[in-house]
Amino acid sequence: MQNYIDEALKEFKSIFSRQSSRLLFCAIIIGFMGSTEMIGVTSLCRFWMVNEVG
Repeated sequence: MQNYIDEALKEFKSIFSRQSSRLLFCAIIIGFMGSTEMIGVTSLCRFWMVNEVG
């Protein structure tokens, strides 16, 4: 499964002019796939264990 996801995300490489933008895109896609709830940015923060200071 990891190889399939890697190959699928490599298809988007030509769309991005900067590597940092592509890495952020990949992180968001993997975050959506891995999170158990889909309530937006908060679910991504929980998946990546980012502190929600506010």
